Amino acid sequence: MTDPVTPADQIEPAGKPRLRRAFAGGRRGAAPALSLVGLLVVGLLTAQLYMNWTPTLSTSEEATPTPTPVPVPVASGQTPTPAPTGTLVTNPAIAVPGMLVYAKSGVLWVQSGTTAHQLTESVNGSQASQPAFSPDGQWIYYVDTRITTGQWYDPDSGGAITGYSLTYPVLCRVHPDGTGKKDVLSSLIRQGSLRTFFWIMEPSISPNGSTAAVASDGPTVPTVQDVMIHYVNLTTGKLGPALPLHDNPLLGLSDPAFSPDGGSLAYTMESVSHSYGSPSIWIYRGGVAHELAGGYRAASWSPDGKYIAATKVVGNTLNVAVLDATTGKQVAQVTTDGASWAPVWSPDGDKLVYMHLTGAIVDLNMVYISDAAGNFTFRIEPHLTDYSGLDGQSTAAWYIPGYGSAPSPTATAAPSGSAAAPSPSVSGLPSALAPTATSQ
Repeated sequence: MTDPVTPADQIEPAGKPRLRRAFAGGRRGAAPALSLVGLLVVGLLTAQLYMNWTPTLSTSEEATPTPTPVPVPVASGQTPTPAPTGTLVTNPAIAVPGMLVYAKSGVLWVQSGTTAHQLTESVNGSQASQPAFSPDGQWIYYVDTRITTGQWYDPDSGGAITGYSLTYPVLCRVHPDGTGKKDVLSSLIRQGSLRTFFWIMEPSISPNGSTAAVASDGPTVPTVQDVMIHYVNLTTGKLGPALPLHDNPLLGLSDPAFSPDGGSLAYTMESVSHSYGSPSIWIYRGGVAHELAGGYRAASWSPDGKYIAATKVVGNTLNVAVLDATTGKQVAQVTTDGASWAPVWSPDGDKLVYMHLTGAIVDLNMVYISDAAGNFTFRIEPHLTDYSGLDGQSTAAWYIPGYGSAPSPTATAAPSGSAAAPSPSVSGLPSALAPTATSQ
């Protein structure tokens, strides 16, 4: 399919060659986030932390669970190696309800029960990642990163046109059976013979299925705009303006996540402290933004909207924790191994899956959740995928028929004491992007 082309009048005139991102191919706002897993791998390998722990249960931020090592199921003296590209090994003892989608080697897989099938293919080096289900389970949205040849003005050569290898993201969708694939929004920008791109990352689909929240620095480049949160109208494929949220310059925002009622949007504000990532989760509701919790990222809402599962960041360690969605207080810590991140709450509410690192191999783990009067207990299962070498920079997405609803986002007051973003606030979604009653 031919990629949509951004009109030339949306691009800065020639003679304003601000090109750092075009040539570097890097996301300034996402650099701390995307490098964090890489830093974690290096740190863990250096420390030889080959861990697969079942923690003692904790229901407070202060309590520290005592990890119990579980032997790695490989022969003595051997290092586990991931399953080859094109294959994926699931744990026959764990049946996944509904459909779970995740990425390996730039290809999406869908698991139901104990079996998984390949959903996408890598075409000319394309890489699929960051899947998200529509609320009715009919579509899987994802980011497809493609390769082409770019050309733009090179300020170091007097403004000459320079060619370079260009990777650019496209927001796509496909049915879970692999049919109906369609490009929704391309980031590729052309102006005559010139070609560059803007970022599209981490889609979250609204509960009524008509709007996606994404992290992007579009729609015009090259500019000095940081990666911010935008809405995409999934009917028209239009990328709206950045939401009126403040960020840390050059670092930006990431990880948008709609709440189950569609009225709130969680996101991560990127920050750095002492060369480590120091993110925080913020909530945007009714045109007002407030910080929920510092030291956490990648929010995943519980189906009832009361809690948020998140990645707890301490130095170069990552763990899964549960926060109160109103106060931001940590109410439970799920892992203590320092090598677990990107939790996803199951639609039926009693399970989490999350990325876990064993040696240098990324797999999915599952944990069962019990919440009796706010007292959380967990039962962690062995690997959901067995040494399959998943893409740790991606995420998983989960759909179970019969769970979830499709309300329209509503504008409600922010919690008492919250601070408004410095930009002018808005109420609900921009009118040009307001969700319709028709799901995609």
